[in-house]
Amino acid sequence: MAKDNKERSTLKKWSRRAFIGVGGLAGVGLVAGVGGYMYMKSAVRKYSGYGLGDGNTMNAWITIAPDNSITLAIPRAEMGQGVYTSLPQLVAEELEVEVAALKVVHPQPESPYSNTFILTQEVPNIYKSYTVMETMYSFLPIVATGGSTSVADAWYNLRYAGATAREALIQVAANRWNVDPQNCRAENGHVINTGNQERFTYGELAEDAATIEIKELPKLKDRKDFKVIGKPVQRLDVVEKIDGSAEFGLDVRLDGMLYAVVKHPSTIGGKILSIRNEDRIMGMRGVKKIFISEYGPAIVIADNTWRASMAAKALDLEEDGVNKELSTTTIQTKIEQLLNEDPIEVRIDEGDVDAAMSADGGTLLEARYDVPYLAHATMEPMNCTVLVDEGRCECWVGHQASSVVHNLLREATGVKKKNIHIHTTYLGGGFGRRAEPDFVRFAGSAAKEMPGVPVQTFFTREEDMQNDMYRPMASCVLKAKVNPAGELEAFDSMSVLQSTAHNSLMRIMPSMATPPEKDETTVEGIEDMVYSMKNRRVSFGNLELPIQVGFWRSVGFSQNGFFAESFMDECAHSAGVDPYLFRKSKLKDHPRFEAVLDKVAEMSNWSDKGGRHLGIALIKSFGSIVGEVAELRQIGEKEFKLDKVYCAVDCGNYVNPDIIEAQIQGGVVFGLTAALYGEITWANGAVQQMNFPQYEMVRMNVCPEIEVEIMEVDELPGGIGEPGTPPIAPALTNAIFTATGQRVRSLPLVKYGYKFV
Repeated sequence: MAKDNKERSTLKKWSRRAFIGVGGLAGVGLVAGVGGYMYMKSAVRKYSGYGLGDGNTMNAWITIAPDNSITLAIPRAEMGQGVYTSLPQLVAEELEVEVAALKVVHPQPESPYSNTFILTQEVPNIYKSYTVMETMYSFLPIVATGGSTSVADAWYNLRYAGATAREALIQVAANRWNVDPQNCRAENGHVINTGNQERFTYGELAEDAATIEIKELPKLKDRKDFKVIGKPVQRLDVVEKIDGSAEFGLDVRLDGMLYAVVKHPSTIGGKILSIRNEDRIMGMRGVKKIFISEYGPAIVIADNTWRASMAAKALDLEEDGVNKELSTTTIQTKIEQLLNEDPIEVRIDEGDVDAAMSADGGTLLEARYDVPYLAHATMEPMNCTVLVDEGRCECWVGHQASSVVHNLLREATGVKKKNIHIHTTYLGGGFGRRAEPDFVRFAGSAAKEMPGVPVQTFFTREEDMQNDMYRPMASCVLKAKVNPAGELEAFDSMSVLQSTAHNSLMRIMPSMATPPEKDETTVEGIEDMVYSMKNRRVSFGNLELPIQVGFWRSVGFSQNGFFAESFMDECAHSAGVDPYLFRKSKLKDHPRFEAVLDKVAEMSNWSDKGGRHLGIALIKSFGSIVGEVAELRQIGEKEFKLDKVYCAVDCGNYVNPDIIEAQIQGGVVFGLTAALYGEITWANGAVQQMNFPQYEMVRMNVCPEIEVEIMEVDELPGGIGEPGTPPIAPALTNAIFTATGQRVRSLPLVKYGYKFV
C-alpha cells in the first residue's frame, strides 16, 4: 500500500485553489489566540447531523437506520465528475456493504467535512492527526469541491470512517454473543458469528454501536484485497438523472416561489446609476419588484421566469459607461508592451540561460504562442434559490463550496450562520465557475427584498456568457537552444496574462489575496516541466485589467500545456528527432512520466503511422500524468477529421475506472472545444459573444473516438476531473504540423481557417 505522509509540514503556504473554501478567515487569529489550538482540535470533530435522516450516526459520514438503510454524508458537490459514487466506494470497501445499498446526501458546511487537501496539497487523515494548518482549515471550515482534490482528500478519512464503523458494529455483536470480536466478520451489511453463522443486520446493532469508542484504529485493507475500490461500480446518480428526478438548481420549485433575473451593467466594471423606466416595468404583468442591488446589477422579481426575463430585457438603465474603450485590440497592445518589459516575477532561474543562448553551436529557436479569453459556458446557467424569513435563511444551490455559500448568505442577508441551512443540488456544470460568489450574493440580496417568499435568482444565457469569470487571455514567448545531440542547452519562457488566483481572491476574500507575482497558477505547466534541461528560466508579466478572470477547468495548465508541449515539438523537429523519442530521452529520471509516454505511444501504434497524422503531448496536472496522442485524417488543405484520441493516465491508486474514463473523455472534449472554437472577444467594454451560436461547442459529428488506459500504480491518488484537458490542444496542433508542415501557435483553430468535420 502507498504509505501515509511521513513528513508533513505544520505550516503550508496557500495553494492555487485555496480561495474556494475561504470564509471568515479574519477571525482565525482571534480564535487561535483566545480559544487555543486544543479548542480547535476538539471543535473540528463536531457536526450537527442536519439533513442526514433518521438513524444512528456512526460518525460524521455514516448513519444507519433500524431497517438497515445506510446514509452517507458526501460533502463534495456532484457536478458530473462522479463523487457521489467514487467517495461512497471508499466507505463501502471498509464497511463491507454494496455501494448500491447506500443513500447519499450533501451535509451542511461543518468542520469534519473540510477539504484540507485543496489548501495544503497533503493527503489528510483526521483519524490519526491533523497538522496545525489542517486543523485551522477544518475549524473555519473549508468545505469545497475543486482542483481535482475530492478523492485525494477523502482517501484516508472515508476509508477509516467505514472501518471504524465496521469495528464498532462487530464489537456490539460480539458482546451480544459473548464471543471474541475475532470470531465475527462483517459481510454485506451484516455481522456474522463465524462459529455458528448467526447474524445481525447493521441496523439491529447501530444504536449501541454509535456509543462504542474505537481506541485503536483498524488496519485498512491492502490494495490486493480491494473488492470495491478500483472496480467499475455503476454510478449512484444514473437512475435519477435518467428518470428526471435528479434535482439541479434550476429544478427547485417551492410553494409561492418568485423568480429574479439579473441585469448587469453593459460595460465591464460599470455602474448602474438608475432605472429610467421603473414605472413601466412595474406595470408589466407579473412583475413584483425592481431594484439595484448593492452588488451592482439591476434585479427584476416576477411570478415566472419568462415575465422576469422579459422585464429585465426591457429595462432602460442609466449607467456611468466606464471602460468603454476596452477591446480585444487594446488588450493585445498591453500584452505586447509587457512582453518587452521586465517580468514581474522570475519564477525559475537555473544556470546561465543568456550565456547558453549566446554560445556557439546548436540551434536557436524562438516562438510566440497566444490564447484568448474563454468562458465556462456551463450547461446550466448560474442560479440560486433563497428564502429569508424571521431571522432564518434557507438556500437551494448548486455550488462548489457550501462553506462559501454560508458566508456569502450571512453577508447578503444579515442572518446568523447558525440559522442558515444549505441544500446542495446537482450542478449542471461547474468547471470552476460555480465556486464564484456573484450569483449567491445576488440571490441573497433578492430574497432579502421579499421576506417570507422563496426567490429563485438566475442568469439568462446572455447574462451568463457576458458576465463570466473568464480564463485569461495569455501570450508566451518561448526560446530554446538545442545542441547537435538533441539536448536542451537552454530554455526560456516569458508569459503575460492576468493573475487568476489574485483576481479570484479579491472577489471572495481580499484580505487573503496573494499578490500577482506569487500566483502559482500563472506558469503552472511550464515551471514544473520535468524534461531534462541544462539551463532554464521561467518568468512572467502581470496584465492589469478590469476583466474578471477565474479558475477554468485545469486553470494555468490549460494554456501553459499548449505553449510548452507545442514548443517541445518544435525543439524535437529542429533536432531532427521523432517527437516521442525526443521527449523520452529527457525523462530518464522520471520513470512514471516515461511509462505514461511509452504507454500512449504503444496505444496509438506510434512507430507504424501508416499514413496517419499523429501528434503527442505529455502533461502532469493535479497529481496525475496524462499522455495523449491525436490521430488526424486530412481531407482538404485545412480540413480535417479527428478520428481518434489516445489517452494514457497515471493517477496513482484509482477508485472507479469507468468514472476515470468518462472524466478523461469529458476533459478531452472540453479542451477540444476550446482549441477548435473557443474565444471571448471584447468591444466597447463588453463581451461580443452572447449565446452558443457565437460560442460554438464540439458536436457529435466532430467528436473523436477517445480511448483511455489507466496505469496500475500503487501511489497516493491524483486528481482526475481536470488532467484530461491540457494535453489535447498541443497533441492536436502537433498532429496538424505533421500533416501540413504548418505550426499552429494561436487558438482557436477555426479563426485561422481550419475546419473539422
